[in-house]
This record gives sequence, C-alpha cells and structure tokens, in this order.
Amino acid sequence: MTVARQKKESRPGRGSAFPEGGFKVLPRKGHTREADFRALLKPMTQSETHYLGMVVSEGGSVLARAKVEGRPAAGDLAGLLAQAMRRPLTGVAHRPHRIHVRGHRQWQELFPHLEELGICVTVRRELPKVKEAYEDYLRQMREVSRAGMVRPTEEQAVVERAFPAVAKWVRGHGHIDVGDQEGFGFVVRALDYGGLVFEDDTADTLAEALAALEKGLAEYCEREGIE
Repeated sequence: MTVARQKKESRPGRGSAFPEGGFKVLPRKGHTREADFRALLKPMTQSETHYLGMVVSEGGSVLARAKVEGRPAAGDLAGLLAQAMRRPLTGVAHRPHRIHVRGHRQWQELFPHLEELGICVTVRRELPKVKEAYEDYLRQMREVSRAGMVRPTEEQAVVERAFPAVAKWVRGHGHIDVGDQEGFGFVVRALDYGGLVFEDDTADTLAEALAALEKGLAEYCEREGIE
C-alpha cells in the first residue's frame, strides 16, 4: 500500500532528519528502491545484535550499505537513504521516485520528509532485492572468512564419515562442547538453539567422548524425527 501524507509533520528522532537543502536540487528519476536493515549473525561472545542496512536498485545494485549496533532507528534509515541519494555506490546522485520499506513503526516519522522530497513511500511485506543482496553479502563474508582456514589432512577429512550424526548436528541444528571436566575425564554436550539436548561425562578419552556423542545424537535425531 502507499502511505498517505501525514497532516501533522513529525520531527525525526536524533540524527534522523535529512539536512536542509541539497536533496531537492538532485535530479528526480523514475526509479524504485528498496531499503531495509537485516540482522547479522551474532557471535557467542557478542551481546548485542548488529544489523546491515542496504538500499538496493530495481536491478539489484547496492546503492548504499551501513552497519549499526542494536535496533536500527529512524536516523539510521535516514542516513542510509541520504547516502544512496547523494553518494551512491553505483550510478549518479539523484532522488528516486519511490522507496519500498517494511512496515516497522520507527520508519514512519521519515515518511513526510521523504514525501517533501517528492519520494513516494510504499510499505511492503517482502523486499526481494534487499533479500538477494543480503544473502550475497553473507556469502561474500563467508568466503573471506574461509580464505585463511586450515585445510584438513586426508586422515582428518574422514571425521564426518566416522561421526555422521555429529556432522549433521553442527551443520544445521546446533553446536557441541567437548572438554576436560576438572581433571576427571571428558564431558561432551550437544546444544540446539534452545539449550542442552545431550550430555555425557563417562568418557576418559576424546574418542570415547565422540563415540558417546555420536550415539546420543543419532538416537535424539531419530526420536525427534530430525532428518
């Protein structure tokens, strides 16, 4: 749906207003843009979720990109859109005809200001171009992080065949902990995103711990119908 112009103009929150002048003089082109923030994967040592903001063209080109810590505010979206108009990563500076956003409440205070610039705002449930660009960014970051990885030897590479249930678990269901239990042998645990699903503290060696984990996870997956 197209958002109607508000009668009483709200003042954007701190840092969210578009600077006076400078934008209306930009050429206005009949283009549509998608703008959104998506959550980035949070490391276990990181307490607050970080978000990636993107403005993407109809053709899939990323015009602006920025990271923020914590929940994005109106000011973060304003800054992102300002970058896309004034200093786009591709193309020339201009104002688009329309911007698609998702229906987050914090964006609403920007709508009157965008409409003053002659930019229509449309709320959409899905933003396919942003979704594609976000997934492409994650793939690129994954490739960068793997560039310096240690390659397993032929002997080490067979571990997934030796422990298929463990391999399946860490690929898409959770993570495992294996370690010393204060000098009294190994403890091994499997956790999903809700908490502990398996634990064994009877092993004396790493091989015994992994064997117990393999058996425990295989039984758990069968019991829970996990393919």
